[in-house]
Amino acid sequence: MSRFNLLEEPWIWVITDKKGSSEQVSLIDLFQNAHIYKQLAGETQMQNFAILRLLLAVLHTVFSRFDSQETAYPYLVLDDRFKQLEEVDEDDLDEYADNLMATWQGLWERKSFPEIIVEYLWLWKDRFYLFDNKYPFYQVTKEELEQRPIKAGRGSKPTEIMPKTINRSISESGNKIALFSPRYETDGNKNRISEAELARWLILYQGVVGTGDKARYADFEGKNSKGWLYDIGGIALRGLTLFETLVLNLALLHPEEQYQAMIQRPCWEQTGGEIISKLLLGYPVNNLAELYTNWSRAIFIDPEIELGTDLTISTVKLPEIEHQNQFLESMTLWGYRTRGDNKDSYTPERHRINSALWRSFGTTFLMKDANAKRPGIIDWFYEIKKITSQTNAIVESYGTESDGNPASWLPVEEYFDILDINEHVLADVQEDGWVERINDEVEKTKEIIENTFGRFVNEVKAIRNIDGNDFTNKLKLQAYYEVDEPFRLWLNSLQVNENKDERVKEWRKTLRKIMKNQADFLVQSAGHRDYKGVFGKDKPFKNIATAYNQFDYWLSRNLGFIKS
Repeated sequence: MSRFNLLEEPWIWVITDKKGSSEQVSLIDLFQNAHIYKQLAGETQMQNFAILRLLLAVLHTVFSRFDSQETAYPYLVLDDRFKQLEEVDEDDLDEYADNLMATWQGLWERKSFPEIIVEYLWLWKDRFYLFDNKYPFYQVTKEELEQRPIKAGRGSKPTEIMPKTINRSISESGNKIALFSPRYETDGNKNRISEAELARWLILYQGVVGTGDKARYADFEGKNSKGWLYDIGGIALRGLTLFETLVLNLALLHPEEQYQAMIQRPCWEQTGGEIISKLLLGYPVNNLAELYTNWSRAIFIDPEIELGTDLTISTVKLPEIEHQNQFLESMTLWGYRTRGDNKDSYTPERHRINSALWRSFGTTFLMKDANAKRPGIIDWFYEIKKITSQTNAIVESYGTESDGNPASWLPVEEYFDILDINEHVLADVQEDGWVERINDEVEKTKEIIENTFGRFVNEVKAIRNIDGNDFTNKLKLQAYYEVDEPFRLWLNSLQVNENKDERVKEWRKTLRKIMKNQADFLVQSAGHRDYKGVFGKDKPFKNIATAYNQFDYWLSRNLGFIKS
């Protein structure tokens, strides 16, 4: 039984106009009207990120084989469903690279997608049924699920989960009730889910799972996947329309040369059994379409089921993708590890839930030292800026936070932030250009909060005889909060040909005012003990007044308003 085909049925939420109106559209509708739609509008930002990558997988697959004029590259061997059968010949690699860049430019300039995408999708229509006996979308058949022995604690059956577990606006297991859920449990209401909802959450679930489920294949002893998206610090570009967003993130010529001519292998061009076998046998993922549609679980849903309160989903864990130096991934921050299992290698750097993206400015845009590694999508941004002067690009960040329980790593919170900076400012990467100067001010701002203000807070803490770090951490967090909006406004206002010294001085005056206000608040709340002061061991007498005077001096000096 085949039903609910994602090419035809509306299931993807999009914003359709500047007023914020939204509607659900099918995959075909989305690609035909992406230049009209503004952006994705799913239930969560992480869901949008997962669906964005699915859409990119379609585009990488099609335009690795066809140019913007819908003509197949002459040196490729394609079958009757446009599947690439052989790798690009070594003699054709340079021409292929040139063709891919020309294709990207052609897509950008035509401002809408050609019909070859729709033609390709119709040829693979049988792989886009949400419920199907042979090729269920993002799922396996019962036979494929059970093709290998399964172990699950003391049992040997797949884990059974319910819709409320994969719905990341609830994230509730059968053993733990989610407090403050957007849906209340009334006659199984949390498990009621439409076909469209199931499709959206299924895509995110394959990317963000955790490890609370028990079942795994008995012949695999490696690391189980928590979901690839779970472990990365997502970075993407956004344009004025959904079309612009998709093309901006379409790195047709991969920033890493080793991946530039790989055959694109999205999950729908493989069977569920093939995907399970490849992952269990450790075949490396070497193309973006496969990475963007990677599975963390073998999932089976009875295709005959009627959606309702009794729906159960069978899952078995699959191996995680190799994290070390996985530079195929272009949409993540990177961190160089100096200790632990990943010593002397790069792994994805997750966003910190209480840390704004601008605080990672250097990691995102600069190659500051020998161990720095910029996100591939930012390298791609600098590459396409050579082709077009106007991209309308802003930078978005996505991430997931867990419950902190090593037994489950249940995703309970998401991270989303943007950097809205003039694209010509971001492209000013020469020595002493805007990118360097912005990074200097990011680091200076962090230094002032962490060290200059932090030292003052610690002295007040000592005067008040407060134990622990909560007092200091809370006030530094508040300082970051107070700085956040003014710094974003300053970043947004920068223009490429402005006097950099004057604009930097302007920000530092703002920063000094904000930090003095934060310190003043502490002084205004001072009591008798604060002014009575203390004598520290081998240290001179200090009270809140002397501590404040010292803070005021070092604040002005560290910001360059007093010469040393």
